[in-house]
Amino acid sequence: MGKGSSAFIDRELYLPKTWIADTARCRQAGIPDEADFSSKPELARQMLARAFDAGIPASWVTADCVYGGDRHLRRWREENQQPFVLAVPCNEPLWCQPFVCTQAQEMANALPNKAWRSVSAGAGSKGERWYD
Repeated sequence: MGKGSSAFIDRELYLPKTWIADTARCRQAGIPDEADFSSKPELARQMLARAFDAGIPASWVTADCVYGGDRHLRRWREENQQPFVLAVPCNEPLWCQPFVCTQAQEMANALPNKAWRSVSAGAGSKGERWYD
């Protein structure tokens, strides 16, 4: 695959807490009794760790705010000095220089208009998906 390519390399089944709590339902679905609940960001971290441990190269990691809103996942990538682009909810508290905690929306609002540009994330079911 060329630069900028992507590939499906791992998978984990997300099981809501309500499923894990329903032993009969889990058994009927063939889910082992020892299955524990893991949040989606926790599952992502497990899959990324397996990929990195296997030596699979990745220049960066990207994900939506379900994952970006998880401070532990962001810190884990920072600690491993791997670039990432994780969307965060607008009210997510973030630290910026000079060590001031502010919400993501406040940081975005403080940027001048020329700091933004619209780019397409590709065609969706309702046309192009434009983001700033």
